[in-house]
Amino acid sequence: MQEQEYLSIKELFDLGGNVAIVTGAASGIGFACARRLAEAGAAIVLADINPETGEMKTRELTSNGFQATFVKCDVTKEPDIRNLVDTTVRTFGSLDILVNNAGIYPNKPMTEMDIETWDRIMNINLKGVFFLCRWAARHMIEQGRGGNIINIASASASHPTVGLTAYDSSKAGVWMLTRTMAVELAPYNIRVNSVSPGPIHTEGVSSPEAVEFNKSRLHRILMQRLGRPDEMANIVLFLACRASTYITGSDIVADCGWSLT
Repeated sequence: MQEQEYLSIKELFDLGGNVAIVTGAASGIGFACARRLAEAGAAIVLADINPETGEMKTRELTSNGFQATFVKCDVTKEPDIRNLVDTTVRTFGSLDILVNNAGIYPNKPMTEMDIETWDRIMNINLKGVFFLCRWAARHMIEQGRGGNIINIASASASHPTVGLTAYDSSKAGVWMLTRTMAVELAPYNIRVNSVSPGPIHTEGVSSPEAVEFNKSRLHRILMQRLGRPDEMANIVLFLACRASTYITGSDIVADCGWSLT
């Protein structure tokens, strides 16, 4: 049996020398993840389709002494994905951690769903995740030192919600994609896991429609509150660091009991 290396708490959560990409990093869970990984010592590439907000959030990190840069990326476009990965390696010398957070969740009843909306949700939430994982994994394999891929799924993947047929289906796909990739990439010491948030209070839930939608779900959350982006980022940090080296192909549901009710 291989002797286990003993690490201190500080060493377990130290990401110094690591380079991480976070998509959808201009706001919400994405920026919370970027900030938390930076605090642990990683160099961060913030990727987002919104350059104005993305650059502003990047300056927020660098002004606090963290290593960070911004790359505009539309995860539905493979040239953008390839540029993101290549720019990361060119800028910081490696790619060790990928957090696939970019996603959308339009609320539309199944009977009113048009093919354009369906395809857009699938292209961002599922197809974009796959292609970014593919390009990132290729670099991680070439580096020969393993890596970490963390996909942001959703508790809705197993907890259907009226109006979210396409979203729920896309996130269920992320679950299986995570598991399958974990099997394929294990020989290269690349761990692949996912986090499934429940209702989270982000910028995306500030519209009157979203506020009413989340109010209707609040009574089903055991602690009677929405989650915070930083609560999801803490789980991502755990999966990205050496405190979780025996975890791959797993999904951590963080919904404060929403899926139990």
